[in-house]
Amino acid sequence: MKVSGAVDIAGEKNSFRSGIFSEVETGTVGNGGNITIDSGSFSLRDGAQLTAETYGRGNAGTIKVNAAAKVTISGKSSNFNRGLFVNSQSTTGTAGDIIVTSPRVTLDNSGTLKAESASGKGGDINLQTDLLLLRRGAQISTTAGNQQNGGNGGNITINTPSGFILAVPNENSDITANAYTGTGGRVDINAFGIYGIQPRQNQTALSDITASSEFGVDGTVQLNTPDIDLNSDLINLPSVPVDTKLAQGCNSPNYAQSSFIITGRGGLPPNPKDILTPDAVQVDWVTLNPEIEKNSRTNISTNPNPTTPAPIVEATGWVFGPKGEVIFTAQAPTQHQNSWQTPSKCHEK
Repeated sequence: MKVSGAVDIAGEKNSFRSGIFSEVETGTVGNGGNITIDSGSFSLRDGAQLTAETYGRGNAGTIKVNAAAKVTISGKSSNFNRGLFVNSQSTTGTAGDIIVTSPRVTLDNSGTLKAESASGKGGDINLQTDLLLLRRGAQISTTAGNQQNGGNGGNITINTPSGFILAVPNENSDITANAYTGTGGRVDINAFGIYGIQPRQNQTALSDITASSEFGVDGTVQLNTPDIDLNSDLINLPSVPVDTKLAQGCNSPNYAQSSFIITGRGGLPPNPKDILTPDAVQVDWVTLNPEIEKNSRTNISTNPNPTTPAPIVEATGWVFGPKGEVIFTAQAPTQHQNSWQTPSKCHEK
């Protein structure tokens, strides 16, 4: 199937589930057919399935989904697994593979990718995505063997080198490559970050990544995530405080006052030798114009009828003051005197 738009398969009717199926019936010989879907987006909802199964003498087919936008697989309830299944219940056949390629893959409400075989090697699951979201009992599983027949678990490869794998720890979403009596499979995950799910020896009620064997040899789990050194992104503050000097201006208490204020998130100005950061605060100088400031304040007056100050008159004379100081006067004295002090008088007895 190849379409440019969305493929949405949903629901059940009269106990028959919606889906696309490829089967090799019991007693027949031959391999099952493959299911391939290329679309803009792909969705399986409310119990719909894609299955490739074999019950005869042959191998199950392979399921390939390539969605340009997203892949969403959501079960009908937590009691029923729905999704993509490749299955071999033949003693001679093997399960096929599941290959999903899309920028975003979401498995929700027991949505499942499962490759299962009764014996022999289990099928492989390969995911290529930027974001894998596992919610409410989602499952990615390859299993092989049962109590009567042995078999090795298939391999799971999830490749999201620049993206993430996200799960909720207590929602029991699992990635498993298990076997019964054979060797467990291998889980290889390449991701920038893995959150909410972690490797464990055996499955638990939490979200797990396992590669175990009930009575055989456990498989391996390989997580490849970049080593992130948080200390490499830290910048040391300068050990010597910045010595800020302010120029001393003229004393002008009536019209202007000098001030220097640092505001914002940056704190102290950065060291000139440090690397510039978006949080750095640029501190600019502001030039005050005393004449404009003076004129602007002079125009504000509470007296509607201001009085005209007395004119300044040039001095034309001088006299000595009571303490001998020289005082300039506007008018010249009518007679010359050396001091304003009253001259002493002598009295004869």
